[in-house]
Amino acid sequence: MQQTGLTKRETQIMNILWNSDEPLSAHDILTASPELSRNTIQIVLKKLQTLGFIEVAGFGYHKNALTRTFKPVISQSDYIASSLADSTSYEIAISFIQRTDNEEVLENLEKLIQEKQKELKNAR
Repeated sequence: MQQTGLTKRETQIMNILWNSDEPLSAHDILTASPELSRNTIQIVLKKLQTLGFIEVAGFGYHKNALTRTFKPVISQSDYIASSLADSTSYEIAISFIQRTDNEEVLENLEKLIQEKQKELKNAR
């Protein structure tokens, strides 16, 4: 997948898709964001599909018309992480660890770090 920064409209549509538990049609996106035109939604969906951010998940019906439904190929967190420099990601992680009081989250992070360390050692 080609990584690129998203435009304002692309981000708006991706946020709608990321926040949905199920694939959405262009009509569903229009319902969620009525300030967008149907034509704009169709153009942006085509571009997002070309960029590899979304894929056709299936088909549904709106009135009597068969419509395609779309789902994200990349998660919101993966998109954000790919947009940040490593130093920024590191600073965000440090800030989060220092601010959180949730022991379960910290334990999960510790397990992830240990798993990654094992993976790196085994790759040598």
